Parts: sequence; structure tokens; C-alpha cells
Amino acid sequence: MKQVIVSIHDRAAQCFSRPVFTQTEGTAIRSFTDEVNRSGADNELNKHPEDFDLYFVGVFDDEVGAFICEPQPRLLIKGSQVIEVK
Repeated sequence: MKQVIVSIHDRAAQCFSRPVFTQTEGTAIRSFTDEVNRSGADNELNKHPEDFDLYFVGVFDDEVGAFICEPQPRLLIKGSQVIEVK
């Protein structure tokens, strides 16, 4: 089975987060969207959504134990694009 590897880029800190493994790009976007819109005093993504973007960085194939990485991370979606109006 192949798992998608994504990472959140923090523009203010100018760095990427620890990579996360997920089933598909769609499930990664859904989780990112949920987190951007989850209010909470400790949630930086919710406080500053314009500072965070979700990137695809590669795939992990658990049948052969191999990482297949992109030469450069590929933008999936920006935090500012997923803000839900309440």
C-alpha cells in the first residue's frame, strides 16, 4: 500500500513541519481544513491561517519499504483558501 506524505509549511517561521502519512491527498486536505477551522487557544493554524500551506512531499510504499519523494514539495492548498465563514 502506498501512503501519501505531506507537510505543512509555516511562512512566518520559514520551515516545514514534521511529515505526516495519510491515505490520499484528499484526506490530507480534509484534515488540514478541519485543523485550520478548529478554534482553540493552542491552535496556531486557526489563529494565523494565512501563514500555513499544505504540501505534498512524496509517497511511502510499505510493500517494499521505499520513499518516493518529489524533487520539490508541491503545494496542495493554502490555509487562506480553506477558512470557513461562520
